Amino acid sequence: MAESVEKSEGAQKEFGALLSEVALDEAACITAVRGADVADVIRLFGGDPDRAVQRVLGEDLLEELFDGTDRETSPIAVAQAGPAVVVVEYNGFQGSREEVLRPLSRLGGRAASAYWNDDALSQLALAEDGRVLSAFEMLFPDERHGTAPGAWDAYLGGLSFGAGSDWQAAGAAAVARATGARLDEEWASAPQLYVEIEEVPSALLPQALEDSPLLAEEPFRSFRADLGPGAVPEMERYGVELAARHLGLADDALCTLALAVLDGCGPPEGRSGLRAELAARAAADEGAAGRGAGCGGPAAGRAAVWQTLGDLLAREDGAPVAGPPPMFHLSRAMTDGRRSPEADRFWLLHALHRAACEG
Repeated sequence: MAESVEKSEGAQKEFGALLSEVALDEAACITAVRGADVADVIRLFGGDPDRAVQRVLGEDLLEELFDGTDRETSPIAVAQAGPAVVVVEYNGFQGSREEVLRPLSRLGGRAASAYWNDDALSQLALAEDGRVLSAFEMLFPDERHGTAPGAWDAYLGGLSFGAGSDWQAAGAAAVARATGARLDEEWASAPQLYVEIEEVPSALLPQALEDSPLLAEEPFRSFRADLGPGAVPEMERYGVELAARHLGLADDALCTLALAVLDGCGPPEGRSGLRAELAARAAADEGAAGRGAGCGGPAAGRAAVWQTLGDLLAREDGAPVAGPPPMFHLSRAMTDGRRSPEADRFWLLHALHRAACEG
């Protein structure tokens, strides 16, 4: 057992040295697809294989990204590495997206990716046959999601994740183990197919929500049937109601009045006073949140609800609304770690709202 652990630790160090050698140690995404064709992989990343040129991984290639060209996505470098096709993105993350990883996993049955950036955001993901089995942030390896969160366990033995470890190297090693990709000196020095890509469009819903039974219920059925910018105001009105229920504000007289006014009830001459009262409540709860531990908690959530109610009323009145959009505030209110029927509905609504705004 001790010998096995030492071997894994040595492999992790080797991967760390390899990543540094090809300038992938700071911000990158490495994706490997077992049993796939290189051209098919390029296409699923949004590239054209016929437009690929040959490049070698390293600092020179990294510097090409900062040549002044206006790009929405980083180019990809693609090469066969043993039984797997490996895709490298300098300062990119497309291989971490469900919209890319899930189709890739249908090519040969399995795909995996490790993504990290210079802000310590990361993801290690494993997909098979079109489904993301397991994914997690490499600084928090015990917090996993997917259809089979434990699916990574078979490939992580002896690898160290979390703060204080070379978790980027561990992620690359895990991708190699899961797909059989030979990430070695031969791969690192070999010519790669280098090609510009266009971002693959976002899915209507993420995997975790696409089979939700709530989609058959109202108002989600109607939102989905007529998904576009015209549905956004009604979605935001429903979102603030869900947040109010989640935070125990549904029976608050001010909240009840504001929701009724948004529904067209109440005298129009009282709207400006109502907005002022909502602003005062938001400021009071923001102050309470600032005095609390972590500058958050229920008070911050309540402040976000009051702020959103005021913003929605102001928008209806044609008044200027500064700051982030309503769903930003509501997401803040709902990100409290508590599971509730309202939270389940809100996150489905949040995904449909994003799609409506893009539509």
